[in-house]
Formats: sequence, structure tokens, C-alpha cells
Amino acid sequence: MLPPKTLLSRAVCCIAVSFFGHTASAQPASETYAKPPLAWASIAIHVSNPTARITDSDDDPGGASNDRANGTSEHNMSLREIISEGYNFSVFPFRAGEISGLPAWARTQRYDIEARVDDADVDAFKKLSNLSIQDTLAAFVARRPTGEMLMMQALLRDRFHLKVHWEMKERSSFNLVTAKGGLRLKPSSTDIEHSEMNFSPGHISGKGVPFSFLASVLAMPLGHTVVDATGDPRSYDFDLHFTPLNTPASTTSNDPDIFTAVQEQIGLKLQSTHAPVPILVIDHVEPPTPN
Repeated sequence: MLPPKTLLSRAVCCIAVSFFGHTASAQPASETYAKPPLAWASIAIHVSNPTARITDSDDDPGGASNDRANGTSEHNMSLREIISEGYNFSVFPFRAGEISGLPAWARTQRYDIEARVDDADVDAFKKLSNLSIQDTLAAFVARRPTGEMLMMQALLRDRFHLKVHWEMKERSSFNLVTAKGGLRLKPSSTDIEHSEMNFSPGHISGKGVPFSFLASVLAMPLGHTVVDATGDPRSYDFDLHFTPLNTPASTTSNDPDIFTAVQEQIGLKLQSTHAPVPILVIDHVEPPTPN
């Protein structure tokens, strides 16, 4: 099962990254309905298996989403996941507390979507769906929608009549700061085109990765937004080993918890806080128009 194709999944395609995460940096620009770089030539939307319903839970398994040479294929996707493709800046879809205003039907229904561009636009679409790492990181840090995100926003507006805006709201989160004693890392010699990142339960490693990216990944095992507050724009190599939270007490592990590991192995610290984070507010949405 593949995660939704939001911004960081472009890195998955380019640098053998395998992780899920979410970050909150500067507030995203207000919804201006920017024109997408390409138009969809055809869009087919169908309700998935009518007996398949979901709960509005962050633990609910997601659908599958894949780029095609000439478009995108979505299978068994919740509307929250589809909206995440157009508006979230992470592989992992919006958590329930990061998007508000979804009506009941939108929280429980799943959809299959087949969207295609015109034959003349196939080469241009390939470029949009295979961003360079440099462009991916630039868009990630600036929270600037990519061309493919803008195309998904257009699909949501045209077929679901979606209208949204952003608000900053206080949420429980963590600040990633430099620990007392300083960093235990040296800036990476890996150039941005050869950056790597890997994530598995209890292990995160990377080469040429900025702390803003690391903060996004740390949000996954922590279950909360992590904000990079180091003020350090450089990239680093790191290899982090920890015992995942909620690991049964009977499990034997020599690794420290994630808070200790981040401090002892990297020289950073996770500070619990309540901070304003971007929340996507749904002003209006309808079931999709007929094909």
C-alpha cells in the first residue's frame, strides 16, 4: 500500500527515501487558487467499494496512489487523503487535527480517481511528477505548492467544489532545538542531488538532510507536529537508533527512547510545547460531480 503522493513523495521517487512525516514551518500562503501548469484532459471519479467505510482516525489505513506517465491513479482514497495531495507538504496525509470542516460523508467515503493529461502534455507532466531533489526541498521549506499539487487542487475545486483557507491554531507539538553541549554532527559533504533518507521503526538515517526535513520525519514516531527551531539551514548526515514509543515493556532493546536518542546521538532536543501550526479549513465541499 502506497502513501498519498504529497510533496515529500517526490523525494521517494528520486532518492530512495522510505518514510512518513509531517512538518509545520511558516504559515502557507492564503488560498489564491493559482492556475495549474497543466490542465486535466479527463477525470473519472467513482465511489470505492460501497461497503468500505472509514473512521476519521489517523490510524485508519490509507489508499493507494500512483503516478502514471500521463496522469495519476487513486484507489480507495479518503477525501482527507486526496486533499492532502493538493495541500499538505508531506508524504503522510493531514492528521485529523490538522484539517477541519470536513462533513460526515467526506470523513467516511472512499474514492477511485483516474486523471489523465492530453497526449501533447505527457512530457511536461513527467517533469512535474519527477521533481529534482533541489526543487523538492525548496518547495518543502517554503511550503510552496508544486505544479502537480496545483493540478490536484484544480481537480478538487472542479469536481468536489472544494473551497478552503488556512488558519494558524495552537496545537500540542515539539520544537527541535540544539541541545546543551551543541551538535554531535558535522555538516554533510553530500550534495543535494545525492541526498538520502531512510526510516523504519526505531531507526532513522540520512545523508545531506536539513533539520527541517528531519523534523518532518520525527513527527511520525512522535505522533505530533515537530517544528525545526534550530535556525540552522545546513544539511547533515545522521544515523538515529531508538526504542519506539509504546513498545511493550516485555520487549528487549538496548536503544534509548527517542527523546534521549535525539539528544545523545545528534545533539538536538525535543521540547514539548503548544505552538501555532497551519490548519486547513474546509469552507465548502460537495460529493463529486458525475463523470
